[in-house]
Amino acid sequence: MPVYIYWGEDDFLLSKAVEALRAQHLDREWELLNYIQIAPADKDNIASTLVEIATAPLGEGGKIVHLPQSSLLGACPPEVIAELEKTLPNIPENNILLMTSTRKPDERNKSVKLILQSAQLKTFPLIPQWESTKIVSQVKSFASSISVTLTNDAVAALVEAVGNNSRQAWNELEKLKLYAGDTPIDVEMVKQLVVNTSSSSLELAAACRTGDPTLALKQLDRLLALNEPPLRIVATLATCFRTWLSAKACIEAGWKDDAAIAKFVELKNPKRLFFIKQEIRAASLIKLKKAMAILLELEVLLKSGGSAENLAIYIIELCTV
Repeated sequence: MPVYIYWGEDDFLLSKAVEALRAQHLDREWELLNYIQIAPADKDNIASTLVEIATAPLGEGGKIVHLPQSSLLGACPPEVIAELEKTLPNIPENNILLMTSTRKPDERNKSVKLILQSAQLKTFPLIPQWESTKIVSQVKSFASSISVTLTNDAVAALVEAVGNNSRQAWNELEKLKLYAGDTPIDVEMVKQLVVNTSSSSLELAAACRTGDPTLALKQLDRLLALNEPPLRIVATLATCFRTWLSAKACIEAGWKDDAAIAKFVELKNPKRLFFIKQEIRAASLIKLKKAMAILLELEVLLKSGGSAENLAIYIIELCTV
């Protein structure tokens, strides 16, 4: 199948999938000439894409035309759709058109419907922070792929430290492998070498919820010093506040069935609802709604190229809303 769409919030797993596709499809000696990445900022990106994907590879192996955050996955004018209808069925056998996005393609758009008719779709969702079982499985899978052996306690300690940050999990495992060599990694090694960013992100969310700007800015500074990506910080905050808002809305609406609330909030472990209720007892529904609006605005700003320096301003606003 000559067309691939990779999308999802886990940019690390998505990038690893792109690397795997390149390794599988491209000849190493000809890769520089046959891997074409066309930036969305290029005003002629669609025209360039259609020309490149219709052109046979140079030398040995195949060819990949990669469109990150492609406008083809959004609303396209009729003339572009007409060109796609001509081009997609005639892509050379050794060529691949790869489109990647952090957002789900909108299947209501004609261009997306057309592309999906000949595309292989793969998703890379970010595992929610509270789905510890899935995060444990992911860490074990990473460890197996790079031949690292961890005790069960070491796995638990690593998951507690990195949370759902797959990039950090992979990097920490590589660091632990260098340190331990062929020796199985135990919990003490993890505690000694791995910095806990997961708890800091959750502590930042808690500080924002309780209105403690001093603690919130302290946690933010710590995360940024550890090179935690601003978008990942915002994603964690949004996940926490979305959960709190959903639970609070159910309680304010008079729901009495905890199982129904847990299902609505999408809690994999219904017992966690007890702790969420404690956390949101003093938080008003209006505050949580305003917080989600602030986080949405911040996410849009960062994805539009806004500076991470704006984070502190928005964090203070979250604390004082």
